[in-house]
Amino acid sequence: MAIDTVWFHDRLNAKGKSLRDLARFLWLDPSAVSRMLKGERKMTAEEQDQIAAFLDIGILDVAAHRRGDSQGFQGPGFEKNIQQPSVPQDRQTSRERSSSRVRLVDPSDPAFVHPAFGCMVGTMTVPGDLDLTAPMEVDWSDTLYNA
Repeated sequence: MAIDTVWFHDRLNAKGKSLRDLARFLWLDPSAVSRMLKGERKMTAEEQDQIAAFLDIGILDVAAHRRGDSQGFQGPGFEKNIQQPSVPQDRQTSRERSSSRVRLVDPSDPAFVHPAFGCMVGTMTVPGDLDLTAPMEVDWSDTLYNA
């Protein structure tokens, strides 16, 4: 396991905290925390979140150094400030088209289009002659319970 042990110990020292303080906070034995920070024991996602809270730093920083990535986590969906919103082109305003960064918007704004709008386009096809509001002709209770 490639954990950035030095980084975690540096953060603890910068906060004036010890490994035992962290162990008490996590409700773990100090040897378990020591093994975790050496990479001999896996760090759970819950422990990662608790460590971020204890050190008062971002979860993504802890996640990056948990994996030994000293440059910061660059996995899918976590690119730093360059993720594009998933908004259909015809619904974007000219200002959104010119922006290459995700920006916070006010959902009460009438021009607001949620970034997830249109993300499922093309994943399902409904035939034109299918009436989705028509009652079903099959009684599923008989099929499910009397089979």
